[in-house]
Amino acid sequence: MLFNSPRMAKFLVTVAVAGALTACTKSEPPAAAPAAPSPIKLTAGIQDIMKDLIDPAADFLWESVSTTVTAQGSEEHQPRTDEEWAEVRKQALIIAESANLIIMEGRHVAREGKVLDDHGTPGNLTAEEAEKAIAADRATFVGFGQALHDVGVAFLKAAEDRNPQAITDAGEAMDEVCESCHLKFWYPGQVIPPLPDQAPEAN
Repeated sequence: MLFNSPRMAKFLVTVAVAGALTACTKSEPPAAAPAAPSPIKLTAGIQDIMKDLIDPAADFLWESVSTTVTAQGSEEHQPRTDEEWAEVRKQALIIAESANLIIMEGRHVAREGKVLDDHGTPGNLTAEEAEKAIAADRATFVGFGQALHDVGVAFLKAAEDRNPQAITDAGEAMDEVCESCHLKFWYPGQVIPPLPDQAPEAN
């Protein structure tokens, strides 16, 4: 028979081996492409972003709706014109997006060779200590950053709705977020001096 010939047997073996090799090749997953380097270049430290972006914006928003009491009575201050509401909106965006900047992976507390502005204040961490504290509990630090971002969004909505009370509410939330973060990662050992009527009497 033709199928019993040595030539045919050799051909069938060759086909079988080739098929097996093809099957093995198909079952192997493709090699993963190397990760592209990040295009982001970090320059500012967290201190820079706090000092030059977040702090001025926060102060503006806290003061944008206020009540001043004088001998002549009380004066309500709030945005009223298109330009004033537009400025509130701009500062709200600065808060929201700056919150993203401070939690970016790889961002240092202070730029290389720099110290914190309040370096040496009793109870405050140094830049190196703050960085270690953040690394040890990064999830909490990121949570504070996300909460600050959400406060910025609340300010943004208040500006677009032209709602002074919502600005006040967002301001209270921002104060709580900022103070909670600072107490953990900036000045956990701060000592608050007693009020004059609480100070111990001198012997």
